[in-house]
Amino acid sequence: MTSGSGVSAAYRPLVAVVAYHLADDRVARWPDGGYGVPAPYIAALRRSGARTAIVSPGEIGPPEDILEPYDGLLLVGGGDVDPARYGAVPDTEHNYGVESDRDGFESDLLLTAERMRIPVLCICRGMQVMNVAYGGTLAQHLPDRPELLEHGVPLDGTETLHTVTPEPTSYLAAVTKSGDLTCSSHHHQGVERVGDRLRVSGRSPDGLVEAIELDVGHTDDPTADPWIVGVQWHPEETAEGDPAQQSLFDALVLLARLRGSRADPGGSGGRGRAYRIADPDPGWAERYEAEAARIVGSLPADLVTRIDHVGSTAVAGLAAKPIVDIQLSVSDVEDEPRYLPALTDAGYLLRVREPGHRMVRTPGLDVQVHICPAGSGWERRHLLFRDWLRQDAADRAAYEALKRDLASRDWPDMNAYADAKTALIAEIMARAEAWAGTTHWTPH
Repeated sequence: MTSGSGVSAAYRPLVAVVAYHLADDRVARWPDGGYGVPAPYIAALRRSGARTAIVSPGEIGPPEDILEPYDGLLLVGGGDVDPARYGAVPDTEHNYGVESDRDGFESDLLLTAERMRIPVLCICRGMQVMNVAYGGTLAQHLPDRPELLEHGVPLDGTETLHTVTPEPTSYLAAVTKSGDLTCSSHHHQGVERVGDRLRVSGRSPDGLVEAIELDVGHTDDPTADPWIVGVQWHPEETAEGDPAQQSLFDALVLLARLRGSRADPGGSGGRGRAYRIADPDPGWAERYEAEAARIVGSLPADLVTRIDHVGSTAVAGLAAKPIVDIQLSVSDVEDEPRYLPALTDAGYLLRVREPGHRMVRTPGLDVQVHICPAGSGWERRHLLFRDWLRQDAADRAAYEALKRDLASRDWPDMNAYADAKTALIAEIMARAEAWAGTTHWTPH
């Protein structure tokens, strides 16, 4: 069975849901508290065909690594955003449930999800986090504004139903397809100044901002631009009986499926990823030259010892995953301040940090830069493997045949795919080393 997009409906995307803190006395016999997510959010995602995983503030590692396994992200409701994050003096009479670590954690994940093109739905507090993350501010207590409708008071457990009118050209309108929405609302804060690069996509009858979205140019490819949508109400509370509210979760999950699925339409391989092998493309060399010039131009002149095109895309006539691998040799790979900020400013995301090696890559995953020490074994191995394949047709053909065979299978992750190539690579390297010894090969 396939969806209307042609993507396998059998593939169930994995959506991360950020939990909030449970106080020490919130759950019986949990003296040290915990983390939780209300069940209606999970139920709505599962109705849309997603699998769910709860992530909690305090996870260790870069946000790119935390998000790596996931196809979508959901930010849910909860307490107030710390007013310090948007430069306001706290309203100590009305602020409640502030979780500063959660604020920072969700903001980092959200901004990283944009770069990684992971779709995100932000609900109630989640929308407020979204607005603040992009530089906006919040009104700290809406009941102080008599011109506004009743929007509910969370601590009193009150709930209000009111309408929200989507902007005609918004994602919200495109997803819900129902005109005015009837929304379950219980929040005492709201958007005041809209964040940078965000657009208002829905308002309640009193003019209050009820929905925002990242303002991108819409294209025919729904995965080409980041999809980040925030709603101030609680669609999960009425989604089971209201298709317009459920459609928000359906849209998130569909886009997560589009992003994450690598299975053939109609396949049943589950989440496993298949890696596309492309025929040789002269554009790979051109992409390397352009990126190499950009990288060298962004770094101190005395830092770069050498920069090389490595990997399969560096071997003419060899089919490859369409990822350009660049090897950047530096005198001290541990001296990150000399190169990592510049590469980050150039749009690269840190993906691997290990002794003697760093790897950064583009958000589109089409270029990977390996930073290694000049004269190291790491540098030598990659250059020797490349040069041997360039001149030995038999090993080049054997390596391509293996990659095409492996690409026809389903894999749980990149590591499993790479491990399946280990034996042949070892054989090829043994022949390459013998060749290097007889020809007195040196990296050039």
